[in-house]
Amino acid sequence: MLIHAEWVLPIASAPVRDGAVLVRETRVRDVGPLEELAREYPGDPVERHDGCVLLPGLINAHTHLALTVLGGLLPSVSFGEWLPLLVRAVRTLTPEALEASVALGARRCLEAGVTVVGEIAYSAASQRIAREAGLGGVFFWEVLGVKPGGLGRALATHGYPARAPDIPGDPRIRAGISPHSPYTSGPGLLRAAHARTRAEGVPYAIHVAESHAEAELFEQGSGALAGTASRFAMGLAPGSGITPVRYLDDLGVLDGALAIHCVQLKADDVDVLAAKTAGIVLCPRSNAYLREGPAPVAALEAAGTRLALGTDSLASNLDLDLLDEARVVRALAPNLTAERVIRMMTTDGAEALGMGDSFGSLAPGHQADLAIFRCAAEVADPHEALLGCAGRPSLTNVMSGGEWRVRDGRVAEPSDAGLDAIIERARETARAALA
Repeated sequence: MLIHAEWVLPIASAPVRDGAVLVRETRVRDVGPLEELAREYPGDPVERHDGCVLLPGLINAHTHLALTVLGGLLPSVSFGEWLPLLVRAVRTLTPEALEASVALGARRCLEAGVTVVGEIAYSAASQRIAREAGLGGVFFWEVLGVKPGGLGRALATHGYPARAPDIPGDPRIRAGISPHSPYTSGPGLLRAAHARTRAEGVPYAIHVAESHAEAELFEQGSGALAGTASRFAMGLAPGSGITPVRYLDDLGVLDGALAIHCVQLKADDVDVLAAKTAGIVLCPRSNAYLREGPAPVAALEAAGTRLALGTDSLASNLDLDLLDEARVVRALAPNLTAERVIRMMTTDGAEALGMGDSFGSLAPGHQADLAIFRCAAEVADPHEALLGCAGRPSLTNVMSGGEWRVRDGRVAEPSDAGLDAIIERARETARAALA
């Protein structure tokens, strides 16, 4: 099938006006001007999307889909105030509610044009549910508060696959490990998790420098996270006067890591992150929701850091619209071109997750993942159009793995009334606990 649009953005090559993508089964076969492809493949039907921009399925490089059910329940307060509220709400969620929350989150991702996630997973159910919905990505099994010798048992208990990196049954889904943060995982656990990911060849992700409270803990040994660190980060000696980034680098666990947030940085931290990490995931709207200020986007870009975008969870964001994250990043660093920002949520996001061989561009042989947006006016610059400079575009269709997942703005699968009922019960329980 040839899928036509006014503009096709292969990402790996120049934009194509009046272009088309040839999809065969689950893969992209060819990309180019519609006239040329129709002549070369005369037997393939053409599906037209006039007035639209077509690009690869978007990469949301940091999500917590299991927390989708908490959307709108937690207030916009500082991270130190928000974290205990989150813990209180999460404790009310049953396994049934968590699974329903992942399903709802997957639906919201698809409605935003996202086909690949960097998901923080708490069990094997996350990857199973996301796979059924049509999402691919890396599922980072999260560990915290575990002794180094207990890492293997903790992962196995929560269904970490015996054969990484690919999860059996779907080449679109890969496994990873995430020791949550330097204040919830002690130095021994951080090293053990990093060593295991290196041995298995799987991605390693960690939240770092997300808040003022985290910076205060490492520099002064005090603040809102001191109690959390004493309970969970066994072996940590806070108050050393160094930054969380320097602490992780001294442990040797930043090499090849996916660093998430990176808001509270000093100048030296920027150079370390650029030199050591696989990439940084910026989550600007979550950082603003938690009143922690913006990451130094311009400095990170100037240092040559690979930058990806994420929405984080609905416990600290208004929605899972990745294009809104892109607009905020552009506002934080106006010198970034629209094309550069689009790359952050396509090819650079895929590379940061270690999935650039299959996702992030419309290259022949890559997964047939694509998103189609209708623009409000005639499009002269498709990158600017996607960021809404001439009226916000609307999502019309999403394909993942060669299957249409969204048609005319609606998820192809009908709404599950049973799922909606579970979500509503879970929200009521969490709301009562927070009250």
